[in-house]
Amino acid sequence: METLPDLFEASTSPSLVKPPVRWQLVTNQRNLFYMIAAGLIMPPKGFGNKYYQDTLSAFPGWIPLFSESVPKAAIERSVSERSHLLPCLATVDLSRMRGTVMAAGSDGELKEIAFPVELDGRERFLLVPAPLPISWITSIGFRSREDKAACETDVRDFANVPLLEFKREVSARSFAEAADWAWPPTDLVLADRDTTMDVPLAAGAMMAMLLHMGNLGDIGMRASRVAFDPEAEIANLISDPMISALGAWLQTGHLSESSDVSKNLFWGTVDKVVACRSSAIPAIPQDVALAHLESSSETLDERMKSALSKLAADLRTLAGFSDSTVTEIFERHPKPFSRVMMLFFLREKCADLLEFKHPLLTEPDYVAAAILFAARDGWLGLPIQLRDVPGLQTVVSHRMAALAHRIGETGIDLGSPPPRPLPLRELFAPASKTWGSTQKDAALVLARESKWDCIQTRVSLGKGNYRLVVDGTGVNILFDGEAKAVATEVDRDRFVSLLAQTQISSKLSRKVRDVLKV
Repeated sequence: METLPDLFEASTSPSLVKPPVRWQLVTNQRNLFYMIAAGLIMPPKGFGNKYYQDTLSAFPGWIPLFSESVPKAAIERSVSERSHLLPCLATVDLSRMRGTVMAAGSDGELKEIAFPVELDGRERFLLVPAPLPISWITSIGFRSREDKAACETDVRDFANVPLLEFKREVSARSFAEAADWAWPPTDLVLADRDTTMDVPLAAGAMMAMLLHMGNLGDIGMRASRVAFDPEAEIANLISDPMISALGAWLQTGHLSESSDVSKNLFWGTVDKVVACRSSAIPAIPQDVALAHLESSSETLDERMKSALSKLAADLRTLAGFSDSTVTEIFERHPKPFSRVMMLFFLREKCADLLEFKHPLLTEPDYVAAAILFAARDGWLGLPIQLRDVPGLQTVVSHRMAALAHRIGETGIDLGSPPPRPLPLRELFAPASKTWGSTQKDAALVLARESKWDCIQTRVSLGKGNYRLVVDGTGVNILFDGEAKAVATEVDRDRFVSLLAQTQISSKLSRKVRDVLKV
């Protein structure tokens, strides 16, 4: 007689096993600090010479993410290089990710799967093509209260590591119940995908810098939008060829040669400056830029070669001691590309550019220079005050990771990016000709804090006789009855003009954005 199946017997069908909900990265606190500062969970080459061996080095260019249980050997590996290293378990949320990853089950066999649809619930670990947005870390687990406290003390030495913005917890049980299986598996071989993160990090700095440049005017606002949304057609409204090419560069990390010489020279300089930051041989960005100009001149006609030679000569004097004033040098080189290069040699950091003003410079000059300065500093090189815009780090983190995957052609889809932050100018530029109540309130806050001469008071009076009285208290208007209304207003045209001329502090920017509720 045929035996009927036991309806209450536990099923072993893979389709009925629940896939892991927690994916954990095993690392140490110093690597974690660096990744938080960079905005990316990234491969070893992304760290330059600041990398300590952890699980990322087992399969370079891949991020090992463990399911509920992590191997003890992976924890030990992550603190093996230095005695001051502390193990950390970073929980990563992969709910928005789609694409091909490598997965290993309990049998240790590694196979390629489509994530997440082909998860069967038996995965020990995944190998995901790097990088991932650091904002996908939902919590950071420590071995003990002492480790957690030591890590929180250690991070105070690093101004650009916002560790306290992440949830931190003691995960003693996860460490105590670590598995005994070997890590890394010696029988698994994968192609080395390790690569530097210079282009994505430069792109992140461009986003931040152009957000600040968005207050200058229409070109700044458009460039800011393109920086965050490179496919936006608004780039076509930017007449300057150097700036209008920004969107194309941000989509692939490079540009094809064009017929526009200034565009080729500018973006060629950007590429060389970006690349020199991870060069095995230390290089000064200004020297790299000069070498690029000299090599590029060989392909130009005699007239342009002569102009480029004169520019290079003046740039060399700026790097040393020049007999000419800045104004005289700007007057000798009125072309946009030349002025941008002058700025690059006159100031060394992004923050310096935002503070530099000269009457001969135009809005496109500052915007294009911001792109080149960002290429030199990168996201890691930006001071915290230039990154301290609400939501900016999350927005940039996602977009940098997405760019890295486009460049690497990994096929990984990180989902829709978070909405971009808007420059203050854009927040005060409604489609209608009048401001709403929150914009009026925010404009008053900004004008008062900045001590701008653009506030006026309107007193609405009824019909009647008025007397002007001047006494020890000032000038008074006397009339019978009450004033119909007293309103404090901001002169919009004057306000926008002053906004373009003023560098707004991150503290004041946050205060204004709070009033605007953005």
